[in-house]
Parts: sequence; C-alpha cells; structure tokens
Amino acid sequence: MSNTLSRIEPQQAGLWLLGILFIPATLFFQPNLGGEGMSISHNITVWVAAVLVISCATLLMLREKQFSYPRLWLAMAALPIGMIILGFIVENFLPTAWLFRQLYILGGFMFLIALFQFRFSSRDAERGLIIILIAGIVHGLYGVSQILWPSILPLVITPSKGIPYSIFQQINIHASFQATVLMAGLFLLSRPLALKPRPILILVLLASIFLSCFIVAFSGSRTGLLSAIAGGVILLFCNWRSFLQRKPLVIAAAIAIAAALFMGQQGIHNSTAKLGDLARTNNEGVANSGSNSRINIYKIAYEVFKQQPLSGHGIGSFQKVWLDQKVDYLQRFPDANLPPDRLSHPHNELMFWLVEGGVIAVAGILISVITVIYAAFSCGWRRGLSYIAMLIPIGLHTQVELPFYISNIPWFLMLFLIFIVLRHSRATKPLGLSRSAELTCGISAVALFLGVTVVMFQTVQANNSIIRFLQGRMTEPALLQPALSNPFFRDDAELYFMRTLLLRQLNARQGQFAPQFIQWATPYIEYTPIPQLYIDLSRAYLASGEQQKALKTIEDGQVRYPKINTLNESARLIKQVITGAPQPETISPSASGATGTSREASAAASAAAPARLPETPVQ
Repeated sequence: MSNTLSRIEPQQAGLWLLGILFIPATLFFQPNLGGEGMSISHNITVWVAAVLVISCATLLMLREKQFSYPRLWLAMAALPIGMIILGFIVENFLPTAWLFRQLYILGGFMFLIALFQFRFSSRDAERGLIIILIAGIVHGLYGVSQILWPSILPLVITPSKGIPYSIFQQINIHASFQATVLMAGLFLLSRPLALKPRPILILVLLASIFLSCFIVAFSGSRTGLLSAIAGGVILLFCNWRSFLQRKPLVIAAAIAIAAALFMGQQGIHNSTAKLGDLARTNNEGVANSGSNSRINIYKIAYEVFKQQPLSGHGIGSFQKVWLDQKVDYLQRFPDANLPPDRLSHPHNELMFWLVEGGVIAVAGILISVITVIYAAFSCGWRRGLSYIAMLIPIGLHTQVELPFYISNIPWFLMLFLIFIVLRHSRATKPLGLSRSAELTCGISAVALFLGVTVVMFQTVQANNSIIRFLQGRMTEPALLQPALSNPFFRDDAELYFMRTLLLRQLNARQGQFAPQFIQWATPYIEYTPIPQLYIDLSRAYLASGEQQKALKTIEDGQVRYPKINTLNESARLIKQVITGAPQPETISPSASGATGTSREASAAASAAAPARLPETPVQ
C-alpha cells in the first residue's frame, strides 16, 4: 500500500483531489433552513474535501521534503494578518463570529498554499480547468432538470419551481458560477490543447459552453450576464489570433453560444429590464422604488463605516449597527426602498468589511487584489487579462451579493483561479525537518482531516435534528440536542429551544419561564435582531408584568422593520392590552409568577412561524 502511494505523482494526486472537491463534494444535499454557512448542505462536504486537499498536500510535502509557495505569499497573507490584528484592537465583536471568520479565511489561505505542493505544470493547470468545465456540465444539467421537471426531487433536493439553481439554492450564485465556467471554456479554446483536441475534449468544451451560457441567460441574473459579457469581450480581445487558428472549433462554440442565448432569451429580457433600476434615484440620491434597494443599503453602510473608519465596529456587529443606522435613515427618508426583513450582509463584500473591520480589513483585501493583478500582468498583458477575465464573474458578484457565505464553491473556485495566476511565481525550498518534526506534522495533517470530518458529520446530524424538530411542529425540544452541542447550529437551536419553552407557557397562560427568556433574549437580540424575537420578547415582558419594556421592545422592532405586518399587528394588540382597551384576563401571581398578562397578549404572536425568518433576497 505504501509503495503504491509513493509512486503516485504529485500532479496526478492534485488533479484527483480537485475532481473530488469540485464535483462529488458539491452535490451533497439534505433538507435545510437555507441562509448561510453550514446551513447550506453542500458547504459541509466541500470543506471536508478542501481539508483533504490541505492534509494530502502536507503529507506530500513531507514525502518530497520540499516546500513550494508563491513568492508574493506575504502580500496574500495580508487579510488573515489583518483579521488577527482586529481581534486584539477591537473590543466590540462576537468571539464566535470572529473565530469562524478567521478559520474560513485561514482555511482558504492554507488551501491556496496547499495547491503549490502538487507542483502543477501549465498543462496540469489546464486539466484543472477542464475539471471545472465538467463540474459546470454537471450543475448545468442539474439546472436543466429543474426547469423541465420542477416537481421532481433530484438528489432529494426540494422542488425548484422551475428555477435552475442546481445545488446552490440561489440562482444568482449558480449564474456567476456558470459565467466562470464559460470564461474557463473560452480561455481553454485559446490554449494549445485546443489545436488538435481529442473528441472527448471537444464534447466537454462545447457542452460546458452551451450549458453555462444557457444558465446565465435563462437565470435573469444581471451580475451573471454583465460579467459574462465583460469577460467574453476581454478574452476575445486578447486571444482573437488564437481563435482564428481554431476556426472549426470556434465556429462550433459560437453556434452553441447563439443557441443558448436564443433558448434563454426571456431571462436576458428580464435582466436588461432590471438594469434600468440600478441608478434610479430621487434628487437626494435615494432609491424609492424598483429593484435598486442596494443603493440605500450601501448608503447606510457607508454612514456606519464613517462612525468607526479605522478598525470598524467589530466582527459580527453588522446586523446591529446597520439596523440602528437604518432607523435614522428612514427618519430622514421615509420612502426609501429597503428590504423589509433582516439583513445580515450589505450585499457588497467591501462594504461589509468596511463596517466590521474598517480600513484595516479592507487594506488587507486590497493588498491581495493588487497582488493578484500584478502577478497576472507579470505573465504578459494578453495572458494577464485572460486570467482576470476568469476572475471577473466571482469578483463582480462579491460586490452585489454574498456568494462566499451562501456557498463555499465560489470561494474555492476563486482560490484555484488565483493559484493559476500565482503559479508563475512559484518558489521551492528544501524542507529540513527533524524526524520528530516530520512525524508531528504528518500526524497533525491526518488528525486535522479526521477531526474536521467528524465535526462535519456531527454538523449533518445537527442540521437534520433541527429539520426534524420543525417538521414535528416544534413539539419535541429533545430533538434539538445534537444541534445544541454543535458550534455551527448552537445559536439557531438555542433560539428554537427558548422560543418553544416560552410559547408553551404563554399558551398555557403561565409565565414562570418569562424572566429566564428575557435574560437570554436581551443580549441575543442586540446582535441578532430577528423580527419575530421582538414579538416574543415583548410577550415575555408582558408575562412578567413589565408593560413599558414590552411596549418599548415592540416599538423598537417596528422602527427597524416597519413593513413587516406581523410586527405591526402584534404591536397593535400589545398596545391594546397595555392601554386597557380590551378587558384583560389576568393570571394570578401565585399561579404564574407574573401579573398583567391576557388572552390578547397571548394572541399577539401566536401565529409565529417556527422556522427562521428568511432574509428577503435583493434582486
């Protein structure tokens, strides 16, 4: 066995690992709550596959006794270094959010360095791009099946309602992924391997170009369409001479693109129709209608940034500080067009980091971006622009949405494309470690993979426990135990658990649990201002006899979410109870431990949905 492993070439091992990462690992699905992070099923298996790449690269480095790295590694480490600095100088941050954000970024940096240990040649890098094309075909066919048979359950995924989001659960992310696949296909058309391609390569190229172009067109995604056009024009400008040398294949690709655009023309029409809303504002620069709420989101985020420009408000603080500023913004511009529900991200990565990390965090990002651009143009302007064209779809998407948080596939895809750029400046050093150090590193690499796999397996169980709890109409809190012991789902599970106990007692006209709920919910709602939680906390205050706090809490919810009907209706009922408009049926202190509650107070939020209130997507 060991002899077999020792004969495996580094390049061969690397390509197999990339194949696992971008194809089977991306197809895992289980019913989930949606949202971000590990709540999206495929992120779990994608991270397992990414850690497998890191661990295998470490073992390979020890076997070869060589360490490869990009010469510009320090500049690429600017963002994780900035994150560490922020942890020391900013007091107001959520430690758990900071830890997971740091692990996310450090994991990505380690993945990037790990790719260098496989010592890919130019041809190997192109084979890696072919793997991306195959992944695009798989997800493209998945999306087509969701269009043609929206009521079926492929891979146990929920019905798509005719939207080709594949496994991504968000159509715009799938569109940007396919736009990247399209750029990779056009780039490979200009490479030497396309001069005399094998039939299987021709099939992969044409199929990926057709499917990726069709998904981008059909999706109606403005970002996907604009990035595909921009990247395609750049690649055509840089490589037109190479394309002329491959006329038959290029003509076939052009026919595939034309057919895809024709079949997806309705989506293109929808995309172009929405483009007119992007810059539509009144005389004060405020967007009042249409699909341009991002203008107001960005303006509020910029106002928050100016309050703490150097170090930001702290990792995990965005929801709190943005919503606080939203209240002030709506007082000045009451007709401003804004999403009605909770917003956990400003739909712009730079704005997000400006709010939470200030200039320090954004400086790290900009240093890394400038480094990649410099490394790309160091390869010559034609190849450099071609590399940048492949990075445009994901890069542009980060400025209008939150792709890295909803799906980790764009994160590792972008890192692989950055590796292709930095590979040209690779340096290698002999690895002079003692036997004990080598043994420690090897054991650590294996333990890392096994540990992450165990944690992720438990995360699958935790997600399943929450889904079973909700499907059971929140009647068995004991089902939440796996989620309560999981670092990713603990907060969600705790929310459901505490709400269930509160609602049970309120529905039974009891209030003993209300003080405990208040003690838990008061700090929780400060950084996670879920609309439903304002209703629950107000009811808990009523059950405890603290009517003024109940009124203030529900009014705080109203000013933050003025367009949510359940909040407004609950506020009306609670105000009726406090003012004595209906005759309350009080619960005696001896029976409930609280006074001043009523049937109306219980009705104020009894129709609360059990699942997490989803954010309204900004289209």
